[in-house]
Amino acid sequence: MKKLDVVKEVKLLKYQMSLMKHMINAEEHPFFMFALDHEFEENQVQAFLKILGVFSLRINGEDISVWYQDDQLFSPFNLPLDNVYASVQPTLEELELYVAKIFYQEFELEYLLCSLKKQFIQTEVCDFFLQRLKPDSK
Repeated sequence: MKKLDVVKEVKLLKYQMSLMKHMINAEEHPFFMFALDHEFEENQVQAFLKILGVFSLRINGEDISVWYQDDQLFSPFNLPLDNVYASVQPTLEELELYVAKIFYQEFELEYLLCSLKKQFIQTEVCDFFLQRLKPDSK
């Protein structure tokens, strides 16, 4: 393969990404499609999934082991680690803050949570927040 210039390489990658989107079954992998559509980077997805894991422990009142904590994963996003690892139930406001800090954008939380839940990613955490998004539960 000839050495491609950067512009051609980017165009090729975008075309390949477009082809992959057609191959992915959005019904089976809605969160992956969400990540592709919003151009999430790998470290963003890893940090967010780790946050959901921490939220799972907090929702269930479990201790967050020092071994489970991953300050290096969170450091690029300036997350308030004392709050991340607090031993209290997470809040919608906290989720919104972490989403904004990790992804540098805002989007419909319900859509994000539903895409995770449909892909069986932290379903209990998704249900916890989806319940709080309902107007009558505020």
